[in-house]
Amino acid sequence: MTIYKELLQQGRHDLIWEKYCGYLDLSMNEFMEIQNKLLMEQVAFIKDSKVGKSFLGNNRITSPDDFRRVVPLTTYEDYVPLLMERDEKNLPKGKYMWARTSGKSGKYPCKWVPYSQRIYEKMAEVVISAMIQASCSEKGDVQLESGDVVLLATAPRPYTSGYISYTTYENTDVRFVPPLDEAEKMEYVDRVNKGFIQAMDTGLDIFFGLAMILGKMGERFASGSGGMKLSKDILKPRTIRRLLGGYIKAKIQKRPLLPKDIWKLKGIMTGGMDTEIYRDRLEYYWGRKPLEGYACTEGGMIAMQAWNFKGMTLFPDCDFYEFIPFDEYMKNKADPAYLPKTVTLDEVKPGIYEIVFTNLLGGALMRYRVGDLINFTASEDKETGVKLPQFKFYSRADDLIDLGTMVKLTETDIWMGIEKAGIEYVDWTARKEIVNDETLLHIYIEPKPGVDLSANNAASKIKKSMADLNEEFSDTLKILGNHILQVTILPAGAFSNYIEAQRKAGADMAHLKPPHMQPKDNIIARLLEESK
Repeated sequence: MTIYKELLQQGRHDLIWEKYCGYLDLSMNEFMEIQNKLLMEQVAFIKDSKVGKSFLGNNRITSPDDFRRVVPLTTYEDYVPLLMERDEKNLPKGKYMWARTSGKSGKYPCKWVPYSQRIYEKMAEVVISAMIQASCSEKGDVQLESGDVVLLATAPRPYTSGYISYTTYENTDVRFVPPLDEAEKMEYVDRVNKGFIQAMDTGLDIFFGLAMILGKMGERFASGSGGMKLSKDILKPRTIRRLLGGYIKAKIQKRPLLPKDIWKLKGIMTGGMDTEIYRDRLEYYWGRKPLEGYACTEGGMIAMQAWNFKGMTLFPDCDFYEFIPFDEYMKNKADPAYLPKTVTLDEVKPGIYEIVFTNLLGGALMRYRVGDLINFTASEDKETGVKLPQFKFYSRADDLIDLGTMVKLTETDIWMGIEKAGIEYVDWTARKEIVNDETLLHIYIEPKPGVDLSANNAASKIKKSMADLNEEFSDTLKILGNHILQVTILPAGAFSNYIEAQRKAGADMAHLKPPHMQPKDNIIARLLEESK
């Protein structure tokens, strides 16, 4: 039995909070002590392996400063000869699981990243922390119970979210719907739909997955469909009681049936760019704010919001962190030969940085540039008492759209602009284009079926909303003119046909949908072609 299960059975909520949320009480000095200690343990662990020697050489590393001086900044291209074939002879002796994520077009089809047993177990600890903070109302409040039901809305193994689901199941006392072994054999959409249907009978306590999934389900309920078809799964006594109770609540409040009328969620755990977009809607539809986390395949679990749902705090014992200041990042972008300087967490100030991390707990990546920009917004969180810097995800480094150097637009900037414009859409993609020697933002958007939308009308609405949301964009419009934003309306089926073609071609899950930002010419051409 795991420590968590034992403490939960004993009702020791105080010890549960201390073990899984105690990192929020660390001072900066304590945080850095943990970072430096674990980094030196990691160096000692990996130095004699082939992957260790490739970056450490025969240098004697006695301090974190030695490590940062000797090891170069790396990207996955540096690890392709060592990790792509999943040859564990290149790693220190131990038990590993291999996580997969999307690769780089024309260079490698995917990335394979090894997870040690310690990393795998640490993932469960982070999920427990997330479940606690997503459901609590104050420090020390633990609302979790044995048998809590979790909807499985994540990708299967060998994707990172699949490993996270399994380690959570093995180390906690939650019940997944649908069950993990059954779910791994199902397509993603079928798995999510099956989970919602089963949750009509079992109830639902925690959601873990994409914010968009909950948002779309909420929209279906609000539109009156609810996505429920008559079947033997629906005709169960508990399901019928749950539906009738929900209809009564909605009727009393004179509004459509919503998910919060059927389920009373304890917590929502999510991550990704769409969290900010769907945040308010999720609270309206589901009755809970989403707790946002920051993770990636290469770095595992990196940071998470506290129970006030504001800035994110880094975990001290998952990776060793460094940060490239934005001016250093821009110098390196202009001149790839330039070696950008890094700072550690105790040196950051409010502002934008590129994150760099070294795996701890037996991982393989060192001083790794995943390509993400984060924005440190405060040196602490007085509301929760956290004394560590708070940040928000800013953008993928290669996703920024720079219009004449006056304004840098992130995916969130454009997405929020489309949302605030009130346009009903299936999906969209946007990129920087140069037409007649002038730079412009070109948005390709597919309206929802039945929505009559012209390109000029869409462009006018989006320009206004983006100008209202972003002062720099407003100034750019005044100086460069309205022509800097162009919209192309894609006919019905553009995105669904593209996704289906990708699925038939055997594309990686991460490559099924066109990217929202900076799609290449061939993707735009295919979207236009698929829509015919």
